[in-house]
Amino acid sequence: MAQHTDFPLHELPPSRFMASDSGLALGDHAPSHRISFFAIVWFSETGGTHHIDFESFPVKANDVFLLAPNQVHSIPAAKLPRARTIVFAHDIFDRIDEPHLRQLFLPFENEAFAIPVEMQGPLTHLFDLILLECAGAADITLLLKYTTAYLTHLYRFGKRNHRVAGAEDHRLVKLFQLMQRHYRQEKSAAFYAREIGLTPKRVNELLRDKMKTTVSKLLYRLMLIEAKRELHHRQHSVKEIAYGLGFSDQSYFARFFKKQTGLTPEEFRAGAR
Repeated sequence: MAQHTDFPLHELPPSRFMASDSGLALGDHAPSHRISFFAIVWFSETGGTHHIDFESFPVKANDVFLLAPNQVHSIPAAKLPRARTIVFAHDIFDRIDEPHLRQLFLPFENEAFAIPVEMQGPLTHLFDLILLECAGAADITLLLKYTTAYLTHLYRFGKRNHRVAGAEDHRLVKLFQLMQRHYRQEKSAAFYAREIGLTPKRVNELLRDKMKTTVSKLLYRLMLIEAKRELHHRQHSVKEIAYGLGFSDQSYFARFFKKQTGLTPEEFRAGAR
């Protein structure tokens, strides 16, 4: 069988910030692909599904999804759904001062932010200002202010359903950052607790209180996302993927994967063709 390459990579053109009110595709939207930028996708119509890191979500008007670099996305439809879309480069993301807004892009949860009816008009006006600026002077400082205001409203919507409960706790913000950097090598709550100056028990108490989860569950989430990505593009054997994710042997990885998904790694890979 021919060796498959990695997912197609959608990249920004020379522009570091782009916006569109009719749908924006930087490559073929239907197959699974990675992105190299941050994206805000606000669907304008209802119908069909799309996939983020192999999870399926309905396309629904006034639902907003946030995507970060390296995530795998696809919209398996012949025609791209209408959406208001903002995409921007990593250096612009780094200029967002508020840590709780940057945390909105973490891949622990990909569920939509639903825009309430009473805010759809005001946020449409805000988006129109972004479009106007992109078509004119394209001042990055002003575009960043508009985008920060938009994300602030999403954050408020998330607070209503406890979606972002941990984002304002600086200890948890640091924890999330550490986990994304070290999840392949470090699997114990003790490591992360020590790095943020707490006991493992206290870290898990905070996570249970604010997010109904634990360090182990978040680590499992990160490992599962990367395992699915690696299995899908077939560049490495199951054994290589297991070792790359820090598992001591392939059978342990296979048990972990089946417990989380109901499938063996081989079954998942076969179904991802």
